[in-house]
Parts: sequence; structure tokens; C-alpha cells
Amino acid sequence: MTQWTVLYRKEMTEMVRNYKILWIPIVFILLGVMQPVSSYYMPEILDTFGDLPEGTILEMPLPTGAEVLMQVLSNYGMLGVLILVLSAMGVVSSERQSGVAGMVMIKPVPYSSYILSKWAGLLTITLISLFIGYVASWYYTSLLIETVAFERIFQSVVIYSIWLVFVVTLTLFFSTIMKGNASVAFVTILVIFSISSVTSILGKNMTWSPAKMPEHTGQVLLSGELESGFLLALITTIAIIIVVLLSSIQIFKQKELLE
Repeated sequence: MTQWTVLYRKEMTEMVRNYKILWIPIVFILLGVMQPVSSYYMPEILDTFGDLPEGTILEMPLPTGAEVLMQVLSNYGMLGVLILVLSAMGVVSSERQSGVAGMVMIKPVPYSSYILSKWAGLLTITLISLFIGYVASWYYTSLLIETVAFERIFQSVVIYSIWLVFVVTLTLFFSTIMKGNASVAFVTILVIFSISSVTSILGKNMTWSPAKMPEHTGQVLLSGELESGFLLALITTIAIIIVVLLSSIQIFKQKELLE
């Protein structure tokens, strides 16, 4: 059994012990299910809690299945990303502060194996949560509104997963270079928000931006086709992920050698 495998199993065991393997998927399921349910029952909800005048007749057209799933992914882009960042913010910084990282590196363990096992553990829980939550939202959307083609569901979840991999990799990077968990979460969310905002403002001049991946996800859901800038955004996102990951390894190595 390789050192990386042992470290990866350690990460997964810790996620079981602190119930991350349970509550993160549950949050994604709830976020996924709430949207189709609330969209379908919105007239009844407004009629019951909206304090409308007696005799008011609400005629609200149901959104399409694709529109509902786009809103689900939008929820993942806000609350889902926040949950992932908060759950991953101490993945390296906490172990460095407690001395666990130093104890592990005495073995000795390759620095790359340590960081990559952390990364793989975070990706495992992230992709499992996304897949389960998205499947739940698709089921309820099909049940209450309309069925969206499986091909579009598969393409959209693959594209969106690349965006979440980018988010998780950034969180790991800042957890490597910073000590305080709160500061890791704050800086990570600030960077993600800034990238998304700049991409939204500049529009066509930012076709290469990783923040374009959620937009391409929506395009696939609505039309089943990808825009011309998808390949550029995909290549750029993967390249940034690799560079950030390699930088995390190098920075962690330098910090451990200095301590």
C-alpha cells in the first residue's frame, strides 16, 4: 500500500468521524430538492403566506425543467460553495497549527503525497455531494415539472464539477499558505467572488475565465449545445488548477523545511 493511499484513507476516515461524509451531501440534497418543490408549489405558498387580498387569483407559469435545474446550480454556486469552503478551510492549516502535519512528515512522507491526498479527499466528498444532490433535484424536477434529457444532465454536471474542483483547489491553496481558518475562508470566498464579478462585468473579454464554467452549464441545460468559448475556458481552468495545486505542494514544502 503506497503512502498516498494510506494518507487518502486517513482523510476519508476523518471525514467519517466528523460526519462531513454525511452532512455535506445532505445539504446538497436539500438545496437540490427545495428548488423544484418550491417552484411547483409557489402559488400555494404565496396564497397561504403571502397575505394577499381575498379573491386574488394567482396565475404563475411553471418554469421549465432546465430553468429549475439552472436555479439549483445557482444555489450550489452560492450556498454550496460556501459550505465547501467552510468545510475545507482547515484541511492543511489546522494540521499545521496542531502539529499533526509535522508528525506526518517525519515518517518521511513526500510533500506531494500529503497535499494530493488532501486534494483527493476534498474532491471525493465534493463530487459525491454534487452528484447525489443533482440527481435528487433531477428526480423531483421530472416528477413535478418535466423531464430533462439525461444527456444534458450528464453534460451539465460534468461541466459544473470542474468549477467546484477549481473552488476546492483554491481553498486548499489558501489553507496551505495561511494559518487562520477564518482568514482562509474569507480570502477564498473573496477571490471566488472577485473572479465571478470581473467575469460578469467584462463579459466577452473574459471568455477564458474559470467563472464561465457555470454559464456553459446553463447553456447546455437550455439548448444542449456548448458555446464557442467553452474549450478555452475548460483548458484555462484545468491549467490554473494544475498550477495552483503544484504551487500548494511547493509552498507547503518550503514552510515545513523552515519550521
